Parts: sequence; structure tokens; C-alpha cells
Amino acid sequence: MAGQTEASVVQRVWDVIGAVSIRVKVLGIVIGVILVLGAFVILQMRSVLDDTLTGSLEEQGIALANSIAQDVGALMESDDPMALRLTLAERRAHYSSESHNTLVDYIVVQSAGGDEIARDGRAASTDGAVPHDHGGVHAVYVVNDGHTIEVQSAIAQIDGLLRLGLSRDIIMQTVDRVTLQLLAITLVMVAVGFAAAFFLTWILTRPVLDLVSATHAVAKGDFSPRVERWADDEIGELASAFNHMTESLAQAERERIDRDRLREQYISGVIGAQENERQRIARELHDSTSQSLTLLLVGLQNVKQTDDLASVRAQVDDLRGVIANTLDEIRDISWRLRPRALDDLGLASAIRNYVQDYQTRHDIPVEAVITGLEHRLALEQETAVYRIIQEGLTNIARYAQAGAVSLIVTCKGGRLKIIIEDNGVGFDPEQVAKRRDSLGLHGIRERAALFGGTLTIESAPGQGASLFIEMPCNEAAEEDA
Repeated sequence: MAGQTEASVVQRVWDVIGAVSIRVKVLGIVIGVILVLGAFVILQMRSVLDDTLTGSLEEQGIALANSIAQDVGALMESDDPMALRLTLAERRAHYSSESHNTLVDYIVVQSAGGDEIARDGRAASTDGAVPHDHGGVHAVYVVNDGHTIEVQSAIAQIDGLLRLGLSRDIIMQTVDRVTLQLLAITLVMVAVGFAAAFFLTWILTRPVLDLVSATHAVAKGDFSPRVERWADDEIGELASAFNHMTESLAQAERERIDRDRLREQYISGVIGAQENERQRIARELHDSTSQSLTLLLVGLQNVKQTDDLASVRAQVDDLRGVIANTLDEIRDISWRLRPRALDDLGLASAIRNYVQDYQTRHDIPVEAVITGLEHRLALEQETAVYRIIQEGLTNIARYAQAGAVSLIVTCKGGRLKIIIEDNGVGFDPEQVAKRRDSLGLHGIRERAALFGGTLTIESAPGQGASLFIEMPCNEAAEEDA
């Protein structure tokens, strides 16, 4: 319970500290450190200076007490009380003058029994005071609430005692004067520290605030803000990294817009191509198949009206030819719509059949190497791969002016790789990517992307072209194989 309460208090304190700005935190830390150090230095200097000056005063007091005790001892032998009091007064005035750094409060001469024989000044009481150890010869007391140091020295001639009181006012004034000087220095350091901390926080927080403002703009989809690089420090590196990030985001956004535009064009092109293909098929059905069927109907009508068996046989043979041609035309149309080999024999056989037909129709030799396709792929992927190869070879026939083509299809280690190379005129991939009519390559890239694949193009004007397509092998489920 106590631990939870303590944690809660710490959390509340941290919440308060964390809520203030960095500028306030830094200013508070700097000023706080200066004040703590200043207070520590002042207290330490007061203690050291007071101890040093007091020790020096004690040494001087011992020397003065010895000197005065010798003089007093000589006067005591002459038994002249008046001369003794004058001597005490003269010694007190002399050692309190400006030529000495001491201030004598009193001088007292006592007998061996403790009776006061002579005195100058008002003596303080030593009751309860503990003497300092000075080798057992002299006794030093701090009396009068610390304002006076009393040094006691023996008077050998009368076995008496000399009590010399030295004021500590000079020491206290010196300590107070030094304390005021240190306080003034501390205040100056606080002012300098405040100015330095304010300038430092201004340097630190301004680029951070710029970064925050730019980050809000980026969050709203505006990638144009750039942050000024103030210096070559960590903040400058952060600004450069942020600018690089926004440039990358802007580039990615431009590429996304281009991809969306190309996708729209591709879809529009595909739809247009489908409509054109339907029109072509409809025209072929009308121009060839329907005419053949009409011819077949007319032929059958003629056979029905003919009695000559030889003529009937001849017409039947002609009709068989018409039927055979019609079947070939229907197979050709069906094959171009979707090769049956792709469903019946698999992807490898469908590719080989297409390559054979491609060489016949375009008179371009194709060296095809197909490996690793003994197992069926998913139906959608087989169709996509077939269309990719079909699109790649069709592009070569249309634009490359190639004399030879190489096709490699491999499926190994779970990766399907397609390489289509030609020795044609080549092209600049970047320029082609910007063209709106480059739907063939874009279609290949889109079909590969549907299966997590990529398209890499290597080409240059006059140096042919190579397409590298790579994607995972998605094998068909057993019931579909």
C-alpha cells in the first residue's frame, strides 16, 4: 500500500514536470544547479574562512597574552597597582589600533586564587565554555555567544593568570563581506546561466517546433514542408533525416499516383481490348463460321434434291470439307480465347504450344527452356504466367524487331522465375515507364504483383531487352491438380 502511494506521488510529480515545456525544464535545471552550487560554495567558504581566521586570531592571542603576561609579571614585582592598570589600558589601546588587525575587548589579571587584581574592559564569563587544546600551556575559550575569544596565560612571577579577550567582530565582518561578494557572483552567474540556457533552449526548441509543425503537415498528406538544417549536430541530422523521409514519402506518393493512373489506363485498355476481341470474334463468326454453316445448309438442300448418287457423294465430300474448315476455325478461335492445353495438359505444354505457334506466325525463333513445372500450379497463377509470357512475346513481335528470343521458365525452391530476352532494338525503361501506352509491361508487372512477384527490366537502346519476373510458386491443391 505504501509502495503504491509512493509510486502514485512520483507519477503525479512526473506528470507535472513532464507537462512543462523543454525551455522551462532546461531553465529550471540550469538555474537550480547554479543556486545549489552557489549555496554550497557560500556555506563552505564561510565555514573555511571562519575557521582559518579564528585559528589565526587564536595564535595571535596566545602571542599577545604571553607578551602582556611577561610585562604584567614585571610590574607585579614592583607592587605598583596604578602602573599595572595604565599598562593594561595602554596594551589594550595599542593592540586595538588600526596598525593591528586585532580588537581587544578586555585584559584581566587574576591571582593564583582567582581574585581579580587589575582589569581593563568588560570581561566575559567563561562559565560552561570548553577550552581548546593548545598543548596544555594556554587555555582558549569562545565566549560571549561566539563574539569573543579569551586566551588565558599564566603569570610566572605571581603564579597568577592573565585573561585576554579578543573580539571576533573583524572575523565576522570579513566573513559577511566575502559572503556578500559570493552572493553577488552567484546572482551574476544566475543571470548569465539564465541567458545561456534561454539561448540554448531557443536553439534547441526552434528546430524541434519546426519539426513538429512539419510533422503535422505530413500527417495531413502534405509532403512539401522541409525543415531548415540549423547546424551540423544531432538536431541537424534529425532535420536532414526528416527532409529525406518527406522526400521519400513525396516520391512514393508520386509513384503511387503514377501506378494508379497506369492501373486505370491498364484496366481501360484491357476492357477496350476485350471489346475489340469480342468484335473480332463476332466478325469472324459472322464472316466465316456463319457463312460456312449457310453453305452447309445450302449443300444439304442440294443433296436432298439430287437423285444422282455420284453427285450426292461429290456434294457430301464437299460438305465434309466445309465442316472440317468450320471446325478448324472454331478451334482457332477457342484456342486464342483460352488454350485447352492450359487446362488439359498443364502450363508447360501450353507454353510450348504457344511458342510453336508464335514462331510460325511471327517467324521469330524462340529458344524455350522450361523446367520444374511437373506439378500443377494454382489455376489462377498458371493463367497469369501464360498471359505474362504471351504479353512479353507479343511485345517483342510488335516493337523489338528481334531476330531471336530466349525464354526460360523455372520453378525451383518455391520460386518461379521467368526470363524473356531478345536481341532487338531495346528501349529506355525509364522513358517507357512514363509513357501512357506502355500497358504491356505494366500488365506484366500487375499480373506478377497479384502473386507477390516483381518485374525487373534491363534494356538500353540498341542492346536488346531482358525481362526478369520472379514470384512464389503457388502449387494447386491436390483435389484441383
